[in-house]
Amino acid sequence: MSDTNTVYEALPGLSVPLGNAMKELTAMWSPEDESGKSRDNEYRASRMNLIVHIGFEASVEEAKELFQTVIEFSHRYPCRMIVLCPQPESWESKEDMSCKIFSECVFGKGAGGMSCCEVLILGYTLHDRRFLENQVSIFLEADLPTYYWPTRFGSAEALSDYKFFFSQAERILFDSTVESFSLDQLEVPKGDKVHDLSFSRLLPVRQCMGQFLSAFPKETIVEGLQKVTLAAPPSFKCEGKALMKWVDMAVTACFGSSEERGEQVAFEQSESEEGAPVIRFEYDSDRYITFTFDLSKSEAHVEGDLGNGKQELTTGVRLLDAETALAEALFFG
Repeated sequence: MSDTNTVYEALPGLSVPLGNAMKELTAMWSPEDESGKSRDNEYRASRMNLIVHIGFEASVEEAKELFQTVIEFSHRYPCRMIVLCPQPESWESKEDMSCKIFSECVFGKGAGGMSCCEVLILGYTLHDRRFLENQVSIFLEADLPTYYWPTRFGSAEALSDYKFFFSQAERILFDSTVESFSLDQLEVPKGDKVHDLSFSRLLPVRQCMGQFLSAFPKETIVEGLQKVTLAAPPSFKCEGKALMKWVDMAVTACFGSSEERGEQVAFEQSESEEGAPVIRFEYDSDRYITFTFDLSKSEAHVEGDLGNGKQELTTGVRLLDAETALAEALFFG
């Protein structure tokens, strides 16, 4: 093997022959007792298959962080993770594909609180690409839902070569914050399968806005509304785009339909030097609503007047951590 520290080489795991991977993984969960007989591990109870496909654009540190995120996620949602690591053609390996296995268990509170996960890590070159789908199909745990998380591919064209996984997955994850192409460039047969982690991380922000606005009749919120603006630093660009799309949908729902809304309300997103994203609802009168999200202080300040006097609210807010955002994208958002 070369001295180059590739993503596959950097990830933890026990190297095993590819043909024996499933047998070796089973052996991890079926330790021998004093008599030499294998016994099943009662804590091995996966809920899903999660295929994590790490592209060439990912650094070793990014891959390690991503791996740890899924491990943390599996503490709450046990799963079989299959990590796919494309390797440069110069990568030296005795086999066409190389494989590692990894498992981890953590103890929770109370009886039966242990949670376990298992990981199969597959290193392959583009020369081996034609065998990839068949090999992954062998690794998948039957009768469980499959989710696909490709990351850091560099372009939609590079990712489009793996449409087989698009069709097999119940959901496809995308993180517009780290990708160099936009979600609308990705051709997926069923677009509603794709869930952006940038949107999922915003759950507390969306809840904050929703809780304040729910105190008013929807007719009051949209009466005379002319513009919704977002001013945010460049680091919030992708989250901001996802947030404004959600606000657009919420405002349209208040009108009843996009036809009823028409061209009455404009939505604008701009960059600002200030560290706190600010959303403003601007009306044709002196009414207004302003949401300021100071994420560095985990604090939101809301101020508004919809005709019944000025109201102010300060509350806690944050972006979801990586593993919680992953759960939100997979199951809820």
